Amino acid sequence: MNLKIAHHGKTVMIRIIKFTIMSQKHLIFSPKNWSRIAVLWQRLQQSFRLMVGVPDYQTYLEHMSTHHPDLTPMDEKTFHRYCVDARYPSAGNLKKCPC
Repeated sequence: MNLKIAHHGKTVMIRIIKFTIMSQKHLIFSPKNWSRIAVLWQRLQQSFRLMVGVPDYQTYLEHMSTHHPDLTPMDEKTFHRYCVDARYPSAGNLKKCPC
C-alpha cells in the first residue's frame, strides 16, 4: 500500500512539474531568460558540489585574481589535492576513519 501511495505521489509530482513547464513555456523558453536559467543552473551545481565537499575551482581562481594578483594560482589538479588533504589529513597517527 505504501508503495502505491509513493508511486502515485511520484506521478503527481511529475504531472505538476510538466504542467508548470507547459504553462510557463513562454517564460522558460524565452531567449531573454536563458542567461538567468544558466546562472541558476550554475549556482545549483556549485551548491550541490559544496554540500558533498567538492571545492569550486572557478571561485578559487576569481578569489586569487581579485585578492592575490601577485601570486600564481594552483592548477586544478593541485587545488583539488590540496583540498582533499586539508579535509582528510593523513600525516601522523590516524586513529579513526576520516569518513
